[in-house]
Amino acid sequence: MRLWYDIGMRGQLRFLLILVILVGLFIFLQGKFNFLDISITENSSKVEEQKEENSGEGSIEEKKDYVEIYMEEGKSVKVNVEVAKTDMERRNGLSNRQYLGDYDGMWFVFDEDVKNAFWMKDMSMPLDIIFVDSSGFIVDIKDNNAPCTDSYCPSIPPSSTYKYVLEVNANFCEENGVEVGHSITAHINSDNDV
Repeated sequence: MRLWYDIGMRGQLRFLLILVILVGLFIFLQGKFNFLDISITENSSKVEEQKEENSGEGSIEEKKDYVEIYMEEGKSVKVNVEVAKTDMERRNGLSNRQYLGDYDGMWFVFDEDVKNAFWMKDMSMPLDIIFVDSSGFIVDIKDNNAPCTDSYCPSIPPSSTYKYVLEVNANFCEENGVEVGHSITAHINSDNDV
């Protein structure tokens, strides 16, 4: 009888150890790649209280960088952005990213109007590339650009000069009705002033 008890306890401990390892691995991978859109929220009354407390100057929400795309009929769409304003940041762009949220992107800022081509080197997901002039108007959209392969990496030239570029997930423009001629306003905090 004692032998069966020892075997059963070892099996349960082994099962518990494997379960702890799997949960730890899941939490690690979720934190690194954010493959599931999971967030832990507090009870709604506490969230409302925190929003009221943070509604003053310097709140967390005000510090997020985002751009707002304005379309016809007063519609707009907001995109949370990372700002790439140095040569190194622009060169790296979204390279080697495994995930980009539906309303997340990268806002490239150039010192002057340019007409440089973009490319999808070291990318792991297709993107829409939105070219914006110095007045904030969309001058070109190159949609659904596939990542480079080992043997093929085409240039993606714009049809006009631009000062800013917004990179978002492929099909973002089609799904949100974003077109050439629409305007974009950047809301960038002072740390990333452009």
